[in-house]
Amino acid sequence: AVDVREAVVSTQSTGFLVWKTGYRYQNEIINEEMKTNSTQDELCPLRNFVFVKTHKTGSTTMSNILLRYSENHKLNQLMGRYPTGTEYKHLPDHYYPSVPPNEQYNVFLMHADYNYQFLMNKLPQNTKFFTFTRSPVSRYVSAFNFFKLYQLYDNEDFDNAINLHIADNDQYLVSTDRCHHCARTVNSVAYDLGFDFKGYAKSEDKKTFLDEFLRSLERELDLVLISEYYDLSLVLLARRYCWTFDDICYLKSLESSSRPFVSEFTKKKVLEFQHVDAVIYDFYNKTFWDHVNKEEGIMEEVERFKEHNKMMHNKCVAGKKIGSFNTYQFVLTEYGNTDFPMSLQMEFT
Repeated sequence: AVDVREAVVSTQSTGFLVWKTGYRYQNEIINEEMKTNSTQDELCPLRNFVFVKTHKTGSTTMSNILLRYSENHKLNQLMGRYPTGTEYKHLPDHYYPSVPPNEQYNVFLMHADYNYQFLMNKLPQNTKFFTFTRSPVSRYVSAFNFFKLYQLYDNEDFDNAINLHIADNDQYLVSTDRCHHCARTVNSVAYDLGFDFKGYAKSEDKKTFLDEFLRSLERELDLVLISEYYDLSLVLLARRYCWTFDDICYLKSLESSSRPFVSEFTKKKVLEFQHVDAVIYDFYNKTFWDHVNKEEGIMEEVERFKEHNKMMHNKCVAGKKIGSFNTYQFVLTEYGNTDFPMSLQMEFT
């Protein structure tokens, strides 16, 4: 198996990722409170899990949290062989090393075309799956900005560039709900979760097709979190799996340094052709709040977590600068650079 400590080093050698570490802040009172608030003692603490990464939903921040957790607990991470990087388009067996005798894989965290059965064949039977989704409009705008699709339209402002891009791909979007020329912008969450767009396009009953897809996700995913409620999502996750505030502390990864203006007219147009992602988001936004409403005192706990995370940030971060893809890169204090065993940021190089 691939010990996470070794996996990080081998991933760095590809020139694709940079992994920063720093000091771990301890708070035993809060940590103990997190454990006693858990609603699923039989999973506590969770050690076998798959995080299904979805593009531009805060998933890189989440994967950094989970990389740190995996390293701290010496979990074996299922990773593809060099030089696959982290953007696995498929999950073929020959990309993955076999598990040595008396060991097992514990976690999978990389971008991939989601395949539940493949992953269950590699991981223990008690493995839990979870993911993030995000409002289809804000996720599209974020992806359009991050992947610099506006550069296709010289001398146009950001809002006009989106409208021109929609017009250029309108016929394709109407017929298939999937734009292969749009990077990870259109119905991208559905794509990352394994939705069969070709089958959907050919289906005579698209509602039933989509309903069956949602039912399959319900069977496979233990929890779907919502990016707009990031801290609440993390505390819900920690309660469910008996993790601590230290386990879920974070700095934002790949956060855009700009917030381009997008008109309400353009937002409505964006939503029109993201029907599949909209259905997924609406469905899981409801289930998310169903989970939250069962958790007594969780909102107060979120406020305590924010303070805990702020203390970590103030101790370890000196400032930030513009890095790759016009995203913020944190500048760590000497304390943060030397004493914080935490994955703080992951950046493309």
